[in-house]
Amino acid sequence: MVAYWSFDQATFNKKEIKDDFSGLVGKVVGDPELAKKADCKVNECLLLDGAEDYLKVEDSKPPKINRAWDQITLECWVFVTALDDSWNRIISLDDMPANKNVATLYYDDDDNRHNFWLRTPNANTDAAKHDIKGDIPIKKWLHLAGTYDGTTVILYIDGKQANKYTMKGGSLKKGGLILGIGDRSDGCNCDTVQAYLDEVRIYDRALTPAQVSNNFQAEGLAVEPSGKTLSLAWGELKKE
Repeated sequence: MVAYWSFDQATFNKKEIKDDFSGLVGKVVGDPELAKKADCKVNECLLLDGAEDYLKVEDSKPPKINRAWDQITLECWVFVTALDDSWNRIISLDDMPANKNVATLYYDDDDNRHNFWLRTPNANTDAAKHDIKGDIPIKKWLHLAGTYDGTTVILYIDGKQANKYTMKGGSLKKGGLILGIGDRSDGCNCDTVQAYLDEVRIYDRALTPAQVSNNFQAEGLAVEPSGKTLSLAWGELKKE
C-alpha cells in the first residue's frame, strides 16, 4: 500500500485532506462535507455533491508515491446517491489534460456502464468492449477494487470478481500522475460524483482475489510488512 485516505475527522478540514499512510496532503475543492459515522462505512467519510466537490492530490517533493506503476490497485467504499448523464470518476490517477496515463474506477450513466478503466502509452481499455453493461447500483454501500498487473485488468465488487480482461499495456508513466478523488485530477467539473466515499487506498501491486475478499470482509485494511514498515492490524491503524 502506498496511500490510504480514511476521511476520518482528524484527517480533514475545509482546505486540506491528509493521507493516513504516506502523509500526502491533498487540496479540498468545492465544499464537500464530513459525514457522520452513522452514514459512513468506517468512522467518518466524505460526502460529495456531484457539482464542484473533489479532492486533488499532487505528489510531494521529494515524492512520496513516485512509482513505476508496473502494477496497481485502486480500492474504496462508495455509496452513490444519484446518477447523471456523464462519466463519473470515483478515483482517478491520471496525467490530465494529456490523458495518456490513466487508472480510474468510474461509472458512465450516459452509456449505462461502469468499470476499472486504464490507459497507458501502449494500450487502453476499450470501453465499448470491456465495460460492465448497466448502471452502477445506487443508494447502497459498494466495495470496489480495480487491479492491473501489466497484462490483466480485474474489477471486484463487494469482494467478488465482476469483470476480467486482457490489456497488455505495460507500465503507467513513472511519477507525475495526480490523484483526483471524486473527479478527474484536473477538476474539470465534468466527471464529478454524487456519493459518500470512504477508505480510499492505492497499492503499487495487483491485490490477489483473496486479499480483496479479505479487505471487503474486514471493511478495512491489514498492512503487510514491507521493508522497514511494521505490520499493523486494522484496529491499530485506525487508532493512529
